[in-house]
Order: sequence, then structure tokens, then C-alpha cells
Amino acid sequence: MVNLKDSSVLDIVRYIFSLGLLIFSGVVVCYSIWEQKTSMWKQVPGWASLLIFIFVLWCLGVMEGLQIALVELKKLNPDYYKTSHPTAYKLGQLACKGDNIERFLMGRQVFVVCSVFFAAKLTTIHGTTDGFLFYVPDWVQAIFLETGLLACVVVVIVAQLMPQIVASIYPVQFLELLVMRPAYWACIALETTGLTHFCWILAFLFSRVFRMKEEQFEIGVEGNDEKRNGDGNDNIKISSVGYNNEAMVA
Repeated sequence: MVNLKDSSVLDIVRYIFSLGLLIFSGVVVCYSIWEQKTSMWKQVPGWASLLIFIFVLWCLGVMEGLQIALVELKKLNPDYYKTSHPTAYKLGQLACKGDNIERFLMGRQVFVVCSVFFAAKLTTIHGTTDGFLFYVPDWVQAIFLETGLLACVVVVIVAQLMPQIVASIYPVQFLELLVMRPAYWACIALETTGLTHFCWILAFLFSRVFRMKEEQFEIGVEGNDEKRNGDGNDNIKISSVGYNNEAMVA
């Protein structure tokens, strides 16, 4: 995580630029949704569409962060947070059983793709921009509004990158949030329907075509080597005697 106190002038300029772009994009997107100038069904009131958009962003953020948190959790010794964060511990142990991680990824990906496509329907501006918030040249409308680029700025920064960064730095505390367990089970339930089941066959064929073999490696935990399967980080040393995360410095 970036140390804000040590930010250079260039960093500050980029923060301001990114903030300005986010605010501008957010205002345009929210205004367009409220005034029903997007491709969303006109039968849905603007205020309802805006609430739906916020809910979609929330769902997308949960799914993005949950995946990163589960991956990062495998780098930590469970004994260090088993007592202090029992919900994260139980969820992590559950996800590591059998092929639960793969099943979660399948269900999660369906949720993410559906959320992104629905967000596009909510935010993509089509047709005339008469009476818009400000004057919009035709080329601006064609490049930024009709393509949904401004909406992409909001979705990527708020609902994808931000939760991913937080989850990568604070995986245990992220998984401790109340909504994470229901979100995990929602992904498992969606995979159980068989909607993406042929992916198992494709994955098997892909591994055979490229002659991939099952990988085994060890994660070293200060005085205790545990053999694990599925993580690509070797010789990870955990030196703390308790869960403590000070990666973010304001």
C-alpha cells in the first residue's frame, strides 16, 4: 500500500487527476441514470435505477474482494487468526476443502460478468443528449458516453480495484465482514446449478494438451513447514506470533 506521507509531487498530481476524473464520471453517470438518459428500461424510475446501480456496485465489490481475500488468506498461518477472527478462519477452512475454491471461482465469475453487463445497461447513454447536464459534442458522446467509458471509471475504481486492494492487504478482516459468508455460498449455489459445469471438461483438456502436472510445494511457517496444494508462493515466512497488519499508512 502506498504511504501517503511519502507521496511525491507526481503522486499528488495523479491523485488529484484520478479524483477529478472519478467525480466527473460519477456525476455524469448518476445524472444520466436519474434522468433516464441511459439504455435502462424506461418503465423503471430514475431513482430506482440509481439504487439498483449502487447495489450492483456493492455486489461487484463483494465478489472482487472475496476472491482476493481467499487467495491471500492461504499465505497466512491459520493459528494466528483462528481465535481473533473466527469467521474468517471458518470460511478459509471451508473454501480450502476439496474443489471448493474452483467451484467458488466459477460461481463468482458468473456474478461478476452479469453485474458488469447489467451495469453497462444502467449507464450506457444512447440517443440524443438534448437537455443534458452540459453541452456534449457529437464526438464526445460517441467516444465517452455511448461506449460507457465514464461508467467504466466508476466501476473499476469503486467496485473492483478498491475492494481488491483492501482485501489483498487485510484478507482476514475482509473475510470477517458479515456479508462474506452468504456471498461465498451464493457462488457455490450458482455453480451447483451446472451453468458453468462444462468448464471442468475444458480445464481438463487444457491441462492435458499442455501436459501440465499436479503441483506440490511447501509454505514455510517459522519452525513449522506445512505442505499445501494450490498456492504459487514458496517459502513464505510468517514471523509474527499473532495477526497484525500495518500495511496501510495514512
